[in-house]
Parts: sequence; structure tokens; C-alpha cells
Amino acid sequence: MVNPDSLDFTGIEVGGQAAKIDVIGSIVSIIGDSISTYAAVLAIEEEKNETDNTPNNGVVLKELSEIREQLQYLTNEIQLLKTNQGRDSPWRL
Repeated sequence: MVNPDSLDFTGIEVGGQAAKIDVIGSIVSIIGDSISTYAAVLAIEEEKNETDNTPNNGVVLKELSEIREQLQYLTNEIQLLKTNQGRDSPWRL
């Protein structure tokens, strides 16, 4: 880390204070840019991890196919119950 007090500004009398402030401002700017770069790298890594965790299309299609088969089975069972309900009704003559 750069210590602003250790910088040698001997021989600068006119505007010396402004030069010191300019150097300090540049150092702060470099630190800020470093933090921004680090934040951007973290954001890219998080985005990469999120895309790695999403299931691929094959898995999703397989699950949807299984759900479709289950729905067809349940629909058939309901239809069967409806037809049997009319036959087994004790109120039917």
C-alpha cells in the first residue's frame, strides 16, 4: 500500500498541495477500480454457477414425459370409476 506521506515532493512549492491531492486521488481511484473489477469477476462466477446448476433439457423432457403418463393413468382411472359407478349404484333399477 502506498503511504501518501512517504512520497517525496521536495522542490514543489507552487501547487504542491494540489499535486499531493492529485496523487492521493489517483490511488483511491485505482483502489476503486480494483474493487469494481473484483465485483465483476464475482458476478461472472455466480452467473456461471447458476447456469451450471440448471437441469439440461433431456432431464426436463423425461420428467415431463413421466408426468404425462401419470396424468393419462389417472384420467383412465377416473373414467373407469365413472362407468363403474353407474353400474354399481344401489339406486339404479
